[in-house]
Amino acid sequence: MGHQGQERTLALLRRHFYCPGMEGTTRTYLQRCPRCTLFKTKKDVRAPLVPMQAKPPLHMVAMDYLTLGRPVDRIQNILVVTDLFTKYAWAIPTVDQTAITTANALWRYVIQPFGCPEIFHSDQGTNFESRVIHELCQLYGCKKTHMTPYHPQGNGGCERFNQTLLSLLGTLEEEQQGHWVDRLPAMVQAYNNSVHSTTGYAPTYLMFGRHVRLPMDMLLGTTAGEEGSSLTDWVMGHHQRLQSAYERVSGRINRAALKNKRLYDRTAQEAPLLPGERVLVRDNRRQGKGKLSDRWEAQPFVVQRQPHPDQPVYALRPEGKAGPERVLHRNLIRPCPNYPKRVVENPPVETSGMPPLVGWVVIPGGLGLGLRPEAPISPPRWSQRENRGQPPARFGDWVSGDCSRD
Repeated sequence: MGHQGQERTLALLRRHFYCPGMEGTTRTYLQRCPRCTLFKTKKDVRAPLVPMQAKPPLHMVAMDYLTLGRPVDRIQNILVVTDLFTKYAWAIPTVDQTAITTANALWRYVIQPFGCPEIFHSDQGTNFESRVIHELCQLYGCKKTHMTPYHPQGNGGCERFNQTLLSLLGTLEEEQQGHWVDRLPAMVQAYNNSVHSTTGYAPTYLMFGRHVRLPMDMLLGTTAGEEGSSLTDWVMGHHQRLQSAYERVSGRINRAALKNKRLYDRTAQEAPLLPGERVLVRDNRRQGKGKLSDRWEAQPFVVQRQPHPDQPVYALRPEGKAGPERVLHRNLIRPCPNYPKRVVENPPVETSGMPPLVGWVVIPGGLGLGLRPEAPISPPRWSQRENRGQPPARFGDWVSGDCSRD
């Protein structure tokens, strides 16, 4: 009936048929349809938002790659690094996205001039999860964390700066866009010296404790520090101002996080999964069929555990076969209690060296029981009947027209 859904199918059946329990049987049958389950999507389940806790500067530094995709550019990649507390950002052009290039950029532009962050956070790209990056973090005492696959909200701070950086590069004139690598440092400096809407301070002030002196300050004759104060007074005043700024920023970041959570949770709902529950995983690698491709993977999974009780993240394993464990966000998982189980074909059993099986009795191969051998089949022979060239009467000439039985 065209997989039109439960209501339309029931309406069509009621028009022509009736049987006791028809509605329940029809709904159960349609819920088990594998094609409808894999292609049609219900309303997506949005788990409640879990904000990331912001700590002092360089506590957690997020990183990601931004690809411009301009074929005319020799350099198309930008390694974006953001401090989640101060919102201070780095934008490093790179010729590729390999692990060696990433490690060199982090050491040269982040670790060497600013010190070692406590946590490096990224997605699960092979360049960020490589052995080189883990050895770099181990060498400098940094912790490496990552978000779940296909869930960019887990690296929201870096993704938000990617949008800002693209908007800045997009405002360049057409002749300037061909030299965006030369313009990039000035744009990042302008961003870091502008007041951030969340913190209320410029990222450079929160990172260094003072405003960076710009050419405008030189022209206007303004100074960045206090004149006439001793070194001790300046250090004490600097420490007090910075401590007060950190307390204000922490409060503003927490209020902004609670506001975002309140707005996000308007359409979110608690839908926890239990260990042993059958689920499907959203297919984010659809290729080939385009818009006609399935929304969900055909292989069902079984929930194993919830690694962190306060986070909507679950560990899954394929149903009915051995496979690697996958850790995914709740938004990418759909329960499928009525999805048909996949039949796993057992591998053929080799019978070499086994005794022959005759009925219900196993006879050893070398044991002779005096069985009579089968008689050989005689070859076919020609008939000895003589043929005088006269066919039987039933094969006589056929006569058309009416025939009498008399």
